[in-house]
Amino acid sequence: MADFTGATALVTGAAGDIGAATAAAFAREGANLVITDRRGDALEEVAAGLKASGAEVMTHACDQTDPEAVSVLFDAVRARFGRLDAAFLNAGYGRYGTLIDLPFDQWRKHVEVNLNGGFLMAQGAARLMRDGARGGAIVMNASTAATHVCDMLGAYAASKSGVRMLAKSLASELGVFRIRVNLILPGVIETAMTKSLIDDPAVRADALTNTPVGRLGKPEDIARMAVFLCGEAAGYVTGAEVLVDGGQTLHGYPRWFSADYAQAGAEWTPHTQRPSP
Repeated sequence: MADFTGATALVTGAAGDIGAATAAAFAREGANLVITDRRGDALEEVAAGLKASGAEVMTHACDQTDPEAVSVLFDAVRARFGRLDAAFLNAGYGRYGTLIDLPFDQWRKHVEVNLNGGFLMAQGAARLMRDGARGGAIVMNASTAATHVCDMLGAYAASKSGVRMLAKSLASELGVFRIRVNLILPGVIETAMTKSLIDDPAVRADALTNTPVGRLGKPEDIARMAVFLCGEAAGYVTGAEVLVDGGQTLHGYPRWFSADYAQAGAEWTPHTQRPSP
């Protein structure tokens, strides 16, 4: 897909399904890897697999909501590799729940991890790229929920919508340093986050019915797009938002949950359990 030989690529949220798949994709293209996640033990497991394939890997556990921890991370990258060429900012947080009953600490965690953490990581990556004077590419992972109403995921959607505008603003400002910034909008991807819903046969069938390509997404689908956007083949692409959703949003946003609006105080239930008319 691209030649990253001699280049350094950062992947955040690398202990998760999408992050691990993207780190592996960068490794196959010859990149030196920096992988980070707040879960140190899980991160080491991912690193072991990458090193077994021959990749040069630096692991660094980091809470991206902590400005000091993020600063230490990028100091370590500078000391180890002296450069940063690509960054896939993937770490995120999402929980289901109605906004009216959502505890404030849950709202705050969505904003802290997704938006504030995304900003801190993007800023750190951009500064290292600027100082290297070689340009670079940053890809931020958002969600189709950043552009559509997503019932029961309002805090996640709001924070990812902020990530969407952050990426566009960065693309504009960082062009003077020849740093490109793009955004991926994944649809329903089979990960630990979606497992609790799509393991339900009715929910899976409903999601498949609304996916024109006839299957749900895999972490590798996002990984391939992230590596492409960071590579030279996408050298004239910046400020773009790329849907990787199998066409799920062609006719609107697939509903995970629904309620009978004709009934005052109706409960939200999995969409496949809605009562028949």
